[in-house]
Amino acid sequence: MKQKVILDVDTGCDDAVAMLLAGHHADTELVAALPVHGNAPLAQTLDNTLRLLCAGKLEHVPVYVGADYPLIGPIIAGDGDQIIKLPFPEATIQPQEKHAVNFLIDYYMSGEGKDTIYMPVGPLTNLALALRIEPRLKQAIPQIVTMGGAYATSFAEFNIRADPEAAFIAYTSGIPIKMIGLEVTDVAKVMQSDVDSIRAIQTPWASAAADIMEIVVDIHTKHFGKEGGIIFDACAVAAVIEPSVVKTEPMHVDIELTGTYTRGCTVAPRGFDAQPANMDVGVSIDRERFIEIMHEGLM
Repeated sequence: MKQKVILDVDTGCDDAVAMLLAGHHADTELVAALPVHGNAPLAQTLDNTLRLLCAGKLEHVPVYVGADYPLIGPIIAGDGDQIIKLPFPEATIQPQEKHAVNFLIDYYMSGEGKDTIYMPVGPLTNLALALRIEPRLKQAIPQIVTMGGAYATSFAEFNIRADPEAAFIAYTSGIPIKMIGLEVTDVAKVMQSDVDSIRAIQTPWASAAADIMEIVVDIHTKHFGKEGGIIFDACAVAAVIEPSVVKTEPMHVDIELTGTYTRGCTVAPRGFDAQPANMDVGVSIDRERFIEIMHEGLM
């Protein structure tokens, strides 16, 4: 049976590849896409989402428009490959009339989502709003697998920093969480040779993924000085498709809300400060197997 997933996205490049992988891999079913503010304003993340679904032959996936602003504080813009307009034709599909927050409540409270993993790979604003409106969602959502945070850095990862209060609400909800953070994604580098091999698959969705990944590799290597491109959100999808591809450890993770320089940091106290674990945290990834999963899903 395919694993059903809902992707909550602030679509730049890595969200787009994540949707293509979740929508076409034989082991997953993409139930819905929920654009939210984040790397770019909502109008652009929505437009990118619709263009991507059409280019990737996923027109059947419903789109529910989410929050256009964080719970508190200003919008924090992304940069690099995260803020581009995807290079695909104008979409031929339209979003649903229902708001993403109402969709989440209706879908999970109806029981339809009892086996559906919720995957926020952007700011967690939609989930936080839904939990405040309907607290019983805590018992209805079976698992969250999120791309966000980091446990061994002194700075805030973007998805958490973009709405720390929303992340705090989600992380303290009691819903089982698997956090795929920078310690995982930064290891899963995609090289130009990987892009070329995916383009050689020649399905429309593989071609779309290759177009996007080529942009990422170019920006990350030429402008950020990295060894390869990082497709952050696809790592979270791979961890759902094949959980063993990401090694995890139980940890207690808190969200810093008040620090002048550390607001949005995901803090995982160790030693005498350690508290009981509240989630599973990714600590490493099998990069070669990750690339293989990308190939399998884009055929």
